[in-house]
Amino acid sequence: MDYNETTSYLFSKHAKGMKLGLDNIQSFLDGINHPEQGFPSIHIAGTNGKGSTAAILESILREAGYKTGLYTSPHLMDMRERIQISGQWIPPEKVIHYIQYFKPDIEATNLSFFEILTAMSFLYFLENKTDIAILETGLGGRLDATNVVLPLFSMITKIGLDHTRILGKTLKSITYEKGSIFKFNIPCLIGVNSNKVKTYFQELARERTPLIYCQKQVHIYNTRLTDQGSWFDAEAEYFSYQNLYLRLLGHHQVQNCQLVLLAVNELMKRGWMISERSVREGLKKVQWPTRLELLSEQPKLLLDSAHNPLGIKSLVKALKTLFDYDRLIFLFGVLQDKDYRKMIEHIIPLAQELILTKPQSDRALDPENLYGLSIGRKKSVQVIPDISQAWETAVNLAGKNDLVCGTGSMFLTGELLRLWKRKKNHIVYQ
Repeated sequence: MDYNETTSYLFSKHAKGMKLGLDNIQSFLDGINHPEQGFPSIHIAGTNGKGSTAAILESILREAGYKTGLYTSPHLMDMRERIQISGQWIPPEKVIHYIQYFKPDIEATNLSFFEILTAMSFLYFLENKTDIAILETGLGGRLDATNVVLPLFSMITKIGLDHTRILGKTLKSITYEKGSIFKFNIPCLIGVNSNKVKTYFQELARERTPLIYCQKQVHIYNTRLTDQGSWFDAEAEYFSYQNLYLRLLGHHQVQNCQLVLLAVNELMKRGWMISERSVREGLKKVQWPTRLELLSEQPKLLLDSAHNPLGIKSLVKALKTLFDYDRLIFLFGVLQDKDYRKMIEHIIPLAQELILTKPQSDRALDPENLYGLSIGRKKSVQVIPDISQAWETAVNLAGKNDLVCGTGSMFLTGELLRLWKRKKNHIVYQ
């Protein structure tokens, strides 16, 4: 098999749809001597912010001199993005090797696309002797394939209503699914503010899992937010930092960083060596594409992977407070299983121009369905299903002091990033 044949095989598994449950991956891992037990890990769940949180923590630990593993999902341009060691994607030849060698076991245990990549990350991290791996859940937590690990500690970011057809339609049911990454006597660091959600977590933990709340343990103050990054001071039991600079934009990223600094404090408590310089450099250098990513200045071209109402609220707050512009042009595309009505309700008041398009996914919503929700608002609305044409139209509409924002789905922002890199002759693949 070459790489194209290998990816075709993997995506054929993806086409069969999502499959939750731990039986199949447990059976597969039983047969390969449980590589997930061979390295320290940190397990992260949440509705929004878990990828950014993982990226910030990985950046700090890499700056501290540790060999880091990072497993995230979904990907933007290449599935190899999901599995990284010290910032480098898994090489194509390793993907080919793992699939060729383990294909009989994959077929025997009927692993899904996500389960295959999860197991592959475990094998790759063990084989390369990573010092620590940060693992992001794919969906939920209780039945997510990553939930087979016994981490140093777990982390939970913001909780909101998303994937309600799968995880349940109430905040309590979703909190239960996310909180089911709790393990007996293994701490979980909690980044949520909602007292209601905290109560649900306490009911679920029942004193078997120590819960550590970042708002109580890490104090953030003197925060200054700009369109170039954020500055703030931070203090906890094991550190006191002044004038930290976080490259990622937005107040929500400072909140994610607060949870990360709680993880740093917890690791330092356990004897991990993480200097102030490592924290400063990690925050300064962290990259996490299409999260309030500004591609250009005149006009401002902005990509944000907000894909549910909670994410759109953070985006809207950033657009109101961080950026100066004359007109705002939204390029919006969304998946049909999202609460797109609430999402578009949030963005319409800000938009002078709205272009509706269709993400590259079999779950994509026909943009004509959005047209009816927006046309009565006396806004300029166009439906352009082709992403490339939609993006070109949006950019051509913009004057040098305007802002174009592409948002609604990672399937959309990933393709927009690919188009941008292609136009600028950047290297897409590592």
